Amino acid sequence: MPDIFHAVDSVFGNDPTLARVLKIYLCRQHTVEKLKVIGTNFGISASAVSHACKRVTDRIRINSKLRKKIEKINKKLNRSRSKT
Repeated sequence: MPDIFHAVDSVFGNDPTLARVLKIYLCRQHTVEKLKVIGTNFGISASAVSHACKRVTDRIRINSKLRKKIEKINKKLNRSRSKT
């Protein structure tokens, strides 16, 4: 998860609220952790993780700038995973 946090902070560090929800979303996308474990890391419930992911998915669908930034982060995370 630290690589996800770093990648998000490097792009969205000036907006901590958005950065937090994107970290939740990307943890769900890039890890095999259960919702409960992800939630524990953020101090929220498993259902709150699920709701946060749905909200991000909805925002990505309508906001092309956000979608492009997240695609950039996804590529960066996929590259770092392929190196290990």
